[in-house]
Amino acid sequence: METEYYDGIWDSIVGRTDRKQVERDIVDVLKRIQIFDGLSNRELRNFARISYQRIYAENETIVIEGQDSAGMYVILDGTVKVTRKVEDGTTITLKTLENGTFFGDVGLLDNAPRTATVTAIRSSRIIGFFRPELLTLIESDPKLASKVIFVLAKVLASRLRFTNQELQKAQFENDRLRNLTQKTDKQSGDQN
Repeated sequence: METEYYDGIWDSIVGRTDRKQVERDIVDVLKRIQIFDGLSNRELRNFARISYQRIYAENETIVIEGQDSAGMYVILDGTVKVTRKVEDGTTITLKTLENGTFFGDVGLLDNAPRTATVTAIRSSRIIGFFRPELLTLIESDPKLASKVIFVLAKVLASRLRFTNQELQKAQFENDRLRNLTQKTDKQSGDQN
């Protein structure tokens, strides 16, 4: 039976033979992803079984900024861009992601609005993991689910530390420029 991809919706892949090959493909990618680090092949297969796969066409939107989060996505094959609207209404590209990278991982933990839009730059095969399936996994295999949630927490903590460092650098630079401006203004005032 040929693998079917349903356009416009997420749906599981049909066909036993195809599903086994798809599971192997997904497991191979998951092995390289930080969130799934340290999981056995059996555990990775359990995650592959709760994943959904979809092919996005070039320029097709995957995630929309402001939309409620529902889960995370892994790029099996393809390239996507992450964009965000800024105050003046323009859209800026924050990042480009390729094979083996993931996005939307916070969506596994809460349904807060998405902070960016993600669009396929070229045809992209993407798998999704969604909160309802994770909650079911927590009930059926709490040890496995807790491993992934723990690693996800470590990833988020690492991002928070990086963001805090960048914020401190920006605050330092802002203070330096303010002091420089005040010094310049004072010198200009003393000359008058």
